[in-house]
Amino acid sequence: MISLILSIVFTVVLFLCFKEFEKKGVNTHQAITINYITASLLAYFIYNKDISIEELISSTWIYPTISLGIFFVIMFNIMATTTQKLGVSIAAMSSKMSLIIPVLLSYFFYPEVKISALQFSGIILALVAVYCTFKKQQTSVHSLNIAILLFIGAGTLDASIDYIETIFLNQQDDEYNKFIITIFSVAFITGLVKMIFDKSQIKLKSVFSGMILGVPNYFSIYFILKSLEELGGIIVFPVLNIGVVLLSSIISYVYYKEEMSLLNWSGISLSCISIILILSV
Repeated sequence: MISLILSIVFTVVLFLCFKEFEKKGVNTHQAITINYITASLLAYFIYNKDISIEELISSTWIYPTISLGIFFVIMFNIMATTTQKLGVSIAAMSSKMSLIIPVLLSYFFYPEVKISALQFSGIILALVAVYCTFKKQQTSVHSLNIAILLFIGAGTLDASIDYIETIFLNQQDDEYNKFIITIFSVAFITGLVKMIFDKSQIKLKSVFSGMILGVPNYFSIYFILKSLEELGGIIVFPVLNIGVVLLSSIISYVYYKEEMSLLNWSGISLSCISIILILSV
């Protein structure tokens, strides 16, 4: 449970970093690119063992991990754009409503996964809670389109991580860190290629910001993997996503002064109830 709580905290920090990048005029793509090499190096130093390139290439998870690394860059940029243009609340809502995708895939594709009536009720209530928490009086077509894109992408990303952890990583910390090193290295190379083609001038502020972002990014992925090992996707993704929604809503209201209606606060209350139901055995 500690791993799950930490994954919630570090995921929320990512949203806050994106919001602060906008306020401070940071080049978001450059920061995201640097963040990946920072996270990869952090994983390497924590792993603290020699890594054979041949061993990585021969790993059973190398090909899906390469694809996922490229997808990471795409989704991180979409998440950053959504946060900066539409606010922390809408970005959190768009990405975290996707909880239904990995949960349903876990239920249908892994025969050993069981879900009780109470847990299923909690998942449905979680969707209602997320919607209520970030329902705004005005929703533009642009907001709806980017919300749908983020919804599908975030759900696919979560489901892919769950699949790789379940099928390939064998519940070993060594495999977790090698997986993280590989996926972040691929993401860094992908982002670097885009920077080269864009011919963008690298700014020291963006480099420094990316180094900061890499720390919560590494730990968010690491603790999500540990949570999946301990609790399984059926529990982890609803609680993780609702937890991020809950914490993001509080910070958005207190720090960024984003308006919260009675319906929004009702959604926060429902999210607490949904977590209790999902965690019921």
